[in-house]
Amino acid sequence: MVTKVFQEMKGKVALVTGATSGIGRASALLLVRLGIKVVLAGRNEESGKALEKEIISQSGEAVFIKTDVSDVESIKNLMNLTQRSFGIVHYVLNNAGIEGKLGSLAEMEEQDFDEVMSINLKGVWLCLKHQLQVMAPEGASIVNISTNITSLGLAGTGVYSASKAGVESLTRVAAIEYGRRGIRVNAICPGAVDTPMIHRIYRDKKGFQFLVKKNPMGKIASPEDIANTVLWLFSSMSGHVNGDVIFVDGGSSLTT
Repeated sequence: MVTKVFQEMKGKVALVTGATSGIGRASALLLVRLGIKVVLAGRNEESGKALEKEIISQSGEAVFIKTDVSDVESIKNLMNLTQRSFGIVHYVLNNAGIEGKLGSLAEMEEQDFDEVMSINLKGVWLCLKHQLQVMAPEGASIVNISTNITSLGLAGTGVYSASKAGVESLTRVAAIEYGRRGIRVNAICPGAVDTPMIHRIYRDKKGFQFLVKKNPMGKIASPEDIANTVLWLFSSMSGHVNGDVIFVDGGSSLTT
């Protein structure tokens, strides 16, 4: 059954934002291995082109499109080029996001707030707005990346957490509005993931070791751990999962 499910996905089209590193990159590489055509969207052109080249060298189909998710014209360009390159879109991973400046609410400046919200929340809304208009009418799936911090509360992450809480709200509303069109929309809430972002936040070994010790599984997630959940949510194995916010954090949210 599982083999048949993945065979059915072959030749379909996936769009991944924030595709040049971390969860986005791991997801793109996993999808390509299953014969899915992937549009790689991101701001880092050098990394994006390198990933495109890597995928093509392995007989996969991919195209990189430089994209700023906070800019509506950039999103329109992304969707136009996506359709021109591969046609109709079946799967979307809205992964692009930043941690922004971390600090107490009183320490944050308005520009810090605006920057995070512009990419993390407005960016997902813009993506959804234009993606939903061109998604396949049946069997389509959108996955938005949130964080387990939205449910836990963590000092210093107020703006980042608020932006991701908004993503979860958009996810639920989109699921209601588009479910009858055959488009499922869900969100994943990772905990700490071994990505460039987490290494920017925890630059010393003690901080990183704290995350490992805190997790009931004694480790933090790899990008591939999250990518596997993305694949499941894209596949028909999760065909009745819609509007859900799924924790993939190894149980770390249980120990806070």
